[in-house]
Amino acid sequence: MRKKLFTLTRNQRDDLERRYKQTAERRISERIQAILLLDAGHNRDAVARILHVNPKTITRWMHIFVDAGIETLCTIQSGGNDPILTQPQQEQLMAWLDSTVRSTKEALAWVETTFQVSYTESGMRKLLQRLGYRYKQPVPVPAKADPAAQAAWLTSYAEKRGS
Repeated sequence: MRKKLFTLTRNQRDDLERRYKQTAERRISERIQAILLLDAGHNRDAVARILHVNPKTITRWMHIFVDAGIETLCTIQSGGNDPILTQPQQEQLMAWLDSTVRSTKEALAWVETTFQVSYTESGMRKLLQRLGYRYKQPVPVPAKADPAAQAAWLTSYAEKRGS
């Protein structure tokens, strides 16, 4: 029989149960529930089946709890990278974008010449979206449209509808 890596005190168990009931974040509640189930005598594989996670994940959570404590266990590390452009550079880009309507390709070229920073097209679209800009599909205009013929058609259509 394997020896348990830890045994919770009554205060620790009460604190974990309180946190489990109060948390709205599912990922944190799963971690707490895993520790409570391990303390209750379930093995790693059983806890993994109950929570529908990999047994290695249970082991990782258990080691985080034992080594670093409950606060670290309840902290979700949100990946992500630091932005390539600094905040002043982003503000300068926003001022440039606000001056006239720009395309993503124009923004790519401007950022590369101004800041010597290369973005992919999808990376630039994501940056612009984070900055609050949105993509606007251009409306196609027929190349050989006759405004007088269109106006006449609209008039006849309105007469037919009785408007």
